Amino acid sequence: MTATGRFAGRVALVCGPGDGVSRATALAFAREGAAVLVAGPDGERLAGTALLVRDAGGQAASVVADVVRDGSDAAARMVAAAVERFGVPDFVFNDASVTGPRDPGTGTGTGTGTGTGRVEVDWAAAFAAHLTGLFTAMRHELAPMTALGRGVIVNTVRATACTERLIGPGAYAGYSAALATLTATAAHESAALGVRISLAGSRTGSGCGSDEELAEQVLLLCADEND
Repeated sequence: MTATGRFAGRVALVCGPGDGVSRATALAFAREGAAVLVAGPDGERLAGTALLVRDAGGQAASVVADVVRDGSDAAARMVAAAVERFGVPDFVFNDASVTGPRDPGTGTGTGTGTGTGRVEVDWAAAFAAHLTGLFTAMRHELAPMTALGRGVIVNTVRATACTERLIGPGAYAGYSAALATLTATAAHESAALGVRISLAGSRTGSGCGSDEELAEQVLLLCADEND
């Protein structure tokens, strides 16, 4: 880790499961000098990510915050933790991946099978995490950023082939399109307030890179011409 990287002296809030791309992104921010607060529902994974950053010489802390289960209370808690520990985030990365089995009704992963009653549960969980959770998180992330008139938020959409966390292309197509629209609308609304909002990741069928490659894409979206 370095204290003289392109993001030295800045703060990154990384929200997600605590592994995979959220872990890779936290490590990437830290390598570029940012202090990192990792937030999400799994305290053990989050603590593991923060420990990896600190063991490599970076600054990191973690907070358990499940925005799907606890809504605004969790979103407020994670933003407040970042501000208290390191300061107002300059960058936020929202990794909305959720854990869910493949469709047990068909075994094909389409998310459209019947006969088990499980598909609807997975569908609801996916939409809660990818849309309701993300919407709630962004509302609280934006508040301190817009008060200062600066900041970057990056959300992610990943193709079905990239991760077993998705329940199938049917569900993926629905919530990825909705997430993309939500992100684009928020970007338009926040531009005049000094906050940039972008989407990272790839769509179904367009191929995908590793967690580390997506993390680098996130950092590129966060950088400006002076970095």
